[in-house]
This record gives sequence, structure tokens and C-alpha cells, in this order.
Amino acid sequence: KPVGFFERKWKIFASAAGALVLALLATAATVFYVSQNGKELEVLGATATPTLSPTFDPRSTLEIVQERGHVLCGMLAETIGLGEGFHIELCRSVAAVVLGNPDSFVSVLVTPSNRWQHLLDRKVDLLVSGDTHTMEREIREKSTGSGFTFSTPYTYDGMIFTGNQTLVRCAEENKLYGECASLKICVTRSTTHHKFLEAAFPPDYFTVASSFKERADMMFNGTCNA
Repeated sequence: KPVGFFERKWKIFASAAGALVLALLATAATVFYVSQNGKELEVLGATATPTLSPTFDPRSTLEIVQERGHVLCGMLAETIGLGEGFHIELCRSVAAVVLGNPDSFVSVLVTPSNRWQHLLDRKVDLLVSGDTHTMEREIREKSTGSGFTFSTPYTYDGMIFTGNQTLVRCAEENKLYGECASLKICVTRSTTHHKFLEAAFPPDYFTVASSFKERADMMFNGTCNA
């Protein structure tokens, strides 16, 4: 039996028809509405004209700093307010090495809560605020989901409690009953101290401050006793 033209070419026609259907579906789906939890959400497809290119600068931080002409040092308010001290001198040292001028730096205010996001977004070139080097922050810092490179540690310390002598002993021994029932510890948010207290104490026994100054004020006004 002779084979007709369409019978010989059916695979080609089937493929072409399938491609046409997919193209029509894609066109129809560029703008559509879907229902989710009783609400209608508008989902937009491709724009008619190209969008702006991404703003991420692929250059290294060193290249950016050398072209800019000054180092952006992320510092806490207490350091900036003093205008001098170890962290200021540390930033001056970086500027001297990178740019040949120790005064070629700008102090940028950061807080314990936003410092890592500022560093990730390149709003600062480095943090000089006594940030603790931990394995978690090097691999995947909690608030940003990114890892950061640390310098060689320049100070080594531990954590101690200060305040009312009796209640300090309560905190050190993690004793929360009897004379220790009134223990209230002040801690700064998004610090390693904060993380430790979250793991070691019930939330009723510590209060979180947004800055070191606020933490000190809370100690002096009686909000905390350790």
C-alpha cells in the first residue's frame, strides 16, 4: 500500500503542532491571575523593554576601595562618638596600607543587628567593631545566610557577668530559684552573648537591648541587675 505524504511526515507535523501549543500557552500566561487563600494575585511575565542591568559590582573590595580613594569602616556608635581609640586606629592602619594615607577612611555607623547585612551589601568595606569570629559566621552567618572572611584575631576574651554580686553568682551558676528568682540579665541583640543566653537561660531571665548604650542605660535604671 502506498504511504501518503502526511503519513510519512507525521512526526514533523506533531512536533510543530506541539511547539505551537506551547508558544500559545506561554503567551497566554504572561499575565494571569491565580487564587491563593481567597486572594487574587497578579503575576507578571516578561517586560516589553529590557530592565536595568544588575547593580552588583563584580570587582574585588580592594579594587573598589582603591578607585574610590577611601575605606568605609563599619563602626558602632560608641566608637564613632569617641573619635579615637583602638578601632579607629585599626581603621587608620588599613587605610595606610591600602591607600597610603591613614586619614583616607570614613566611619560608617552600624549596629549589632545590621552590621552583617551592611557588609554583604557593600555599604561598608570592613567591620572594625570587635566582631567575634565564629565558624557559623565564616560559613553561613544567620541573619544574611552568607559567610564572611575574618582577619587574624587581634584580641582573645571570654564572657563574664557583671552587676549585683549575688545575682552575678546566680548567673554564673545558672541558678534561677530562691534568691536568684529576680535575676534579669541585659544583653545586646545579635551578639554571641545574646546567642549564649538564648541557649542557656529561659527568655524571662534576660532582656535584649538594641545597642551597647541602651544596655548600659537599662542596667542603671534597674531594668536589669546583671
